[in-house]
Amino acid sequence: MIRETVGHLRDLPRYRQILGTLARYGYQDVVAALRLEGIVRPLERAALGEAAAGLDRPRRVRLICEELGPAFVKLGQVLSTRRDLLPEAYTNELAALRDDVRPFPSDQAEAILVEEYGRPLDACFARFDPAPIAAASISQVHRATLHDGREVALKVRRPEISKVVAADLDILKNLAQLAERRVPALSAYRPMSLVREFERTIKRELDFGVELRTIKRCQAQFANDPTARIPFVVEEFSTPRVLAMEFIEGVRVDDVPGLRRLGLDPAEVADRGAAILIKQIFQFGFFHADPHPGNLRVLPGGVVALLDFGMFGQLDLRSRERIADLLVALMAQDVDGVLATLDDLDVRGEDADPRELRRDVGELVQTYCDLSLESIDLSVLLGELVAVVRRHRLTIPPDLVLLIRSLVTIEGTGRALDPAFDIAGRLKPRLRKLAMRRFTPSRLARQATAIVQDLQRIATLLPDLLSHSLESIKRGELNVKFDLQGFERLVKQLTRAANTLAVGIVITGLLVSSSLIYRGGATTLAQVGYGLGVALSLWLIWNMSRRG
Repeated sequence: MIRETVGHLRDLPRYRQILGTLARYGYQDVVAALRLEGIVRPLERAALGEAAAGLDRPRRVRLICEELGPAFVKLGQVLSTRRDLLPEAYTNELAALRDDVRPFPSDQAEAILVEEYGRPLDACFARFDPAPIAAASISQVHRATLHDGREVALKVRRPEISKVVAADLDILKNLAQLAERRVPALSAYRPMSLVREFERTIKRELDFGVELRTIKRCQAQFANDPTARIPFVVEEFSTPRVLAMEFIEGVRVDDVPGLRRLGLDPAEVADRGAAILIKQIFQFGFFHADPHPGNLRVLPGGVVALLDFGMFGQLDLRSRERIADLLVALMAQDVDGVLATLDDLDVRGEDADPRELRRDVGELVQTYCDLSLESIDLSVLLGELVAVVRRHRLTIPPDLVLLIRSLVTIEGTGRALDPAFDIAGRLKPRLRKLAMRRFTPSRLARQATAIVQDLQRIATLLPDLLSHSLESIKRGELNVKFDLQGFERLVKQLTRAANTLAVGIVITGLLVSSSLIYRGGATTLAQVGYGLGVALSLWLIWNMSRRG
């Protein structure tokens, strides 16, 4: 039975450590629900709840993550962003997880560098500081000087960390599968989905090549922006296990006395930092997903430097436009707009009751109906929206979760620097610009081309589809084999095509009408009709664009 549950007997000691830690912190009910009490040793059973005295459950979850090591610390940090799944008490506690751990010996760091570079350190650097300046669960950082005089930070991955994480991932996957099968109450939290998301996140963090490419992408985006500083990377001394980048000191963005010593106004720094991060989100669709004060430095002249490029979110143009629609609808107290854009963003749930969801969203937006845009606390508003999502068990795409976290962090940091900081006012011009981009001639031309291609695909597939359907009818198999998979998408494509056709008919009519008016004059009634036609065509174009 144990072998069947554990999978590999070599993992049994780690299972015992994980389950024993859960039991000691008062989560023996979880161990029992998983039916894994037999793996816990008698001595550990005797210490049930020993470490839980006086601590609430969220605090115990954080301590469990810290005690179980790097993979669980990172898992806790990922879960801290999932306010759509976990109650706020848990996400707040997990957000406080410490990632600072004891550094590993410097001789091991030097051995890794020599192994990666294939030459002695003095051949690479004019100076190397063996004392680490920072240590985290996955890596630690050493300072060095290149032979050309540039100061760099060397981020070195911990020895054997990949093997440790891989082993823990296998165990987490197995425990998640057991939880989904044996603990129905946990199925709402989608354990396997969470573990897969975590696996993707931590594997990207373990490969420093991913972070290097992220830094280079950000450099290209801000190459002509004098207000932002992205550290340079030294590709010659960067590998999947080592990342060599510019060493940036500066002042922490939340160090108000330090900012004043630089002769800077904290309110202006808040504006500049927010502008950079909002630009990443809505212009580039590639944004820093963890912009807390420790990852932002301010340099002389008010230049804002971004650090730690391990966690980034990505949004395509369509998603950015839908998010802009959602924010506009929230700030305009538009219930229908909020519900429509949530659906467009794939925020959905199998068991959600549409009437109850509409009622809760209506109550949410009505709370803000008497407030001006400037007085709306966006972080509170987004937090309440996420609470509605969690209550109705809707799913949120991971990058949308990261976006909400990023916006909330930006507003929190901005208000720490300037109590009058208003992120809604700073978002408004960017949202307006996104809305206007939908109506550019090039954009409408691309949409028309896409619709024509969709129609061509449908026209190509339709004869075969009809032929197969008729054959199935002849054989009496239609009820058994008829499959509506993809039918929803087909309806959407046909709707888009119909919209385009309607716009074409209206515009053609307008061209003929304008020609008649120009050549022979027109009655007032005809001119009014022409004006209504123009308005109708603009409405159709807007509606078609909005529905993608």
